[in-house]
Amino acid sequence: MLQDCAETMCMFEKEMPPAFFDIMSHLPYHLVEEVFMCGPVHTRWMYPFERYFKSVKGFVRNLAKPEGSIAQGYQVEQALGFITEYMSDYNVTRRRIWDDKEEPSMVDELLEGKGKPKILSEELRSAMHAFVLDNSAHIEPLRQ
Repeated sequence: MLQDCAETMCMFEKEMPPAFFDIMSHLPYHLVEEVFMCGPVHTRWMYPFERYFKSVKGFVRNLAKPEGSIAQGYQVEQALGFITEYMSDYNVTRRRIWDDKEEPSMVDELLEGKGKPKILSEELRSAMHAFVLDNSAHIEPLRQ
């Protein structure tokens, strides 16, 4: 292959003017040499990494500290990947009905709300806290 490439280049040099030859026309000869020296190109090809770096550079929001933005964007991407892969079978219910005989878990719960969260008054917060403590199966052994 190297010999064929060299002969083809010689034939081109006979027929074409010297202005035709630039680095790109000389490149095939060196690519063939490189295959013999390093092996197949897919083992050292940088294109997949360059493509990934382009998507990572899209995470930059703060140009003063791009590393932090990239790290945060990567973390969000990993979290979303986890959620879409492992939580695809998650069933969401619309209304929560209290059941004392239920296993204490957070399965199938959805907290719904629209707009900004409201700040609870101290009175309401303590009433809610007391309700949860009185009706929670987790705390039953501690209460006795």
